[in-house]
Amino acid sequence: MASDLHEAIFMAKQERHKNLFLNYRNLVSFPVELLRDEGMQFLERLFMKRNSLTALPENLAQKLPNLIELYLHSNNIAIIPQAIGNLVKLQSLDLSDNALQLICPEIGQLRSLRHLRLANNQLKFLPQAETVRGFNLSYSWEISESWRLWMCP
Repeated sequence: MASDLHEAIFMAKQERHKNLFLNYRNLVSFPVELLRDEGMQFLERLFMKRNSLTALPENLAQKLPNLIELYLHSNNIAIIPQAIGNLVKLQSLDLSDNALQLICPEIGQLRSLRHLRLANNQLKFLPQAETVRGFNLSYSWEISESWRLWMCP
């Protein structure tokens, strides 16, 4: 399985793929090969659903600056790094079915973001509305209705 992962990433770098599918790979950490050099700068869509990721790297935006879609649903992610706000081209972010309890205010820096899925997390707080300028919470955020949410202080 590890060699399949390395081969998929190697091919994506060599052939300058815009899409990379790393779904269902039982990943417990973000593959360092994606962040090792500048070879993935052209990547626009990253699919990493149904793994066992618990965190995202701080340098994600630095190493994958052209991401427009990031699919991370059905992992175990508990914390989103503040550097997520540096993914300036990101239009779609799926964090549903994770272990998030809080969304960092830096999410409001994603001016291109059009779709943010947060359903089925353990959210207790959302950033204050003025921090997340440009979002209409009733349309842009998909949040599990079973949780009572409070705005961050």
